[in-house]
Amino acid sequence: MIRLPWPLCVLMLISFATAEVDFDGGLGDLCFSCVCSADRTIVDCSRRGLTELPDGFGSQVTKLNISNNEISTFPKNLHKFYNLVTLDISGNRLNEVPKDALQNLTVLEDLNLSHNYFTSWLNLNPNEAFLPAPNLKKLDLSFNKFATMGNLANQELIISHSLETLILEQCEIDAVYGRSALSGLANIKYLKLNFNPITRIQGLISSTLKSLDVSNCALSIINHNELMYLPSLVHLKMAHNYRLELSSSAYNLFSDSLRYLDISYCNVLQPNLQGFPNLRRAVLNHNMIRFLRSNEFVNNTLLEYLDLSYNNIGSLKSDTFRGLTLIKHLDLSWNEIAIIPEDTLLAMPALTQMKLSRNYLTKVGHLKSNSVTVLDLSSCEISVIGPDSLEGLQSLVDLDLSRNLLTHIPDSISSNTLKYLNLNYNRLTFVNNYTFFMLPRLIGLSVIGNRFTTIWRRSYFESNPYLERLDLSDNMWRCDCGDGNMYDFYEFITLEPNKKEESYNLVCNSPLSLIGQTWLEACYFVWNPTEKVPSPDGLIWFITVMIVGLTLCLLLVNCIRRSMQRRLAVIQAERERQVEEARDRLRQLRIRAEQEALCNTPDPRDLIAPPSYDEALSMPKLNASCHSLNETGTGKTRRKRGRRKTKSSGDLLEETERNGDVRVLDDVELSETSNDRRRRPRRQISRYGSHEVAELDQSPGARRRRMSEYNADYDSQNDDNVTVEVQAELERPLRPRPRRYSNGDNNLRESDF
Repeated sequence: MIRLPWPLCVLMLISFATAEVDFDGGLGDLCFSCVCSADRTIVDCSRRGLTELPDGFGSQVTKLNISNNEISTFPKNLHKFYNLVTLDISGNRLNEVPKDALQNLTVLEDLNLSHNYFTSWLNLNPNEAFLPAPNLKKLDLSFNKFATMGNLANQELIISHSLETLILEQCEIDAVYGRSALSGLANIKYLKLNFNPITRIQGLISSTLKSLDVSNCALSIINHNELMYLPSLVHLKMAHNYRLELSSSAYNLFSDSLRYLDISYCNVLQPNLQGFPNLRRAVLNHNMIRFLRSNEFVNNTLLEYLDLSYNNIGSLKSDTFRGLTLIKHLDLSWNEIAIIPEDTLLAMPALTQMKLSRNYLTKVGHLKSNSVTVLDLSSCEISVIGPDSLEGLQSLVDLDLSRNLLTHIPDSISSNTLKYLNLNYNRLTFVNNYTFFMLPRLIGLSVIGNRFTTIWRRSYFESNPYLERLDLSDNMWRCDCGDGNMYDFYEFITLEPNKKEESYNLVCNSPLSLIGQTWLEACYFVWNPTEKVPSPDGLIWFITVMIVGLTLCLLLVNCIRRSMQRRLAVIQAERERQVEEARDRLRQLRIRAEQEALCNTPDPRDLIAPPSYDEALSMPKLNASCHSLNETGTGKTRRKRGRRKTKSSGDLLEETERNGDVRVLDDVELSETSNDRRRRPRRQISRYGSHEVAELDQSPGARRRRMSEYNADYDSQNDDNVTVEVQAELERPLRPRPRRYSNGDNNLRESDF
């Protein structure tokens, strides 16, 4: 035995605990692709377009839904969810269940495999696949295509010792035969085979089956001993088998355990319920039953609910329902019954509700019953109520006689227990003080849609102290506002605290001037004359209030108008100010743009290189003197471009030589005299700013003047010939010239060019 140091043991225990925590919470990928609950016990991966179950494992997951995906192979990592209780894999593309598909799912109870592509029971591995789930209770295989529940090559249909509910809806099963389909299900209780084209059931054996649903199938006949092999069957539903017929023999079907039977919407001609002595509820509506024999239900002594509506029953006998001592509800509506014997209901001492609507009963006979509380006789073409029709119904509480042909209610109609009487949509025209005199317990009376014209009186209900509801709408009331009885009856049925009818339901039908008006609208000023004729004081007060109100309205309108005018003036001033500011900004931007354009304009003389010395000598002499290139244009052009305010000595000399003028003036001598020096600054100061003198000194004219003076000095030293040499200046690269302005002077200068 190897002993490990205690620190290593502690580290190993911590690592194991951490691994266990990671194992329990390792649902990262699964919860990223699906939806998990807060405690991560429910995982919903439905409608995600999955082709396989995402990675993840966790012992806390109890419900997993991966329905409506594209999974074609049964998930192999389901064994990690060993606490799974509900698993839904419906709506996928599964066509096979492996033998170990439910391995390790020991607590699984509900498995849904519906809407898949199973075509054979053998693809389910029915003898092995469901054994690893010992707690499986519900299996849904509906909407698959098994086609049959016959022999499976000496194999059981499904083997599961815990399965209780098996759902096989719409599986295209056409027959159940061969070895028992339920022999491998030792605990089966509910089997649903509805919506299958099953034509026969044979050999269905189970000692635990309690509910069998074969509705909406194609059954035509059931063997007389078919239910004998289902000793625990309680609920049998065979509705909507349109070709199903029950044999006329007394014991065609037999079951001691059956409690609920539904054979509605079939082709049954006789009830034939004698073989079900313990039946509690029988539904046989929408069949072809034409008559009921004597002692038809004598063997169904425990029957409590019987529905025979929507058949063709034409008559009843006094002993038809003999033996139904515990029945409470009997529905015979929508048949062709014309006469009901007086003693028919006495054979059912526990009957409380009986429906006879939509039959051909022309008269309410003298029915006798000590237990009936609700009696429905609506839409039966009844035109006469017998004088003592209700005396035999000693427990009657609710009587419905609506939609019949009644024109009169006898004065002697009496019942000490009747509380609700429905006479809607008949042809009643008259009632008096004795009509409801013998109905002391009356709580609700409804006469909607009749032909009453005369207003009732309060005295009609003096013997009905419990009356709480009175429905009088949709009648042809004739309104006479001058009749005091109308006002008295109106207060009786509409005022609190004993209000019995809403005032808007009382509408006048005559005379012509009041048609369509409620009683209150038609007679308001008649019932309240003080409000109809105004007094003089009231008229004066009304005029005064109107004048004051009109004055206040005018003042208010004037104040609002002035306020709006002031507001509009402020808005207009603000708009004008904004427009003026915008104009100033545009003007400044335009001036700035013009200045930048003038500053960036190159000197035209810089664009043309000066002639060389040889070229200058070969050029012809000009007839007129050009002191500068600016004088080549017209006078207006020269004025636009700017005039030269001074002339260089070189220019004066050239002009003198061309014109042949040999006069030598004192103010144009080559050598600058003191007078010249004094005169020139004055002209410059008067015409140019101080910041422009330096610019003029650097102008082309000044440079030519300095060159002429230099050449003149040089020639005077060498000889007396006056020769002016023009040396071409090297071409300079163009460059932007900064524009300078004198204060307050916007005229163009020579330096701008």
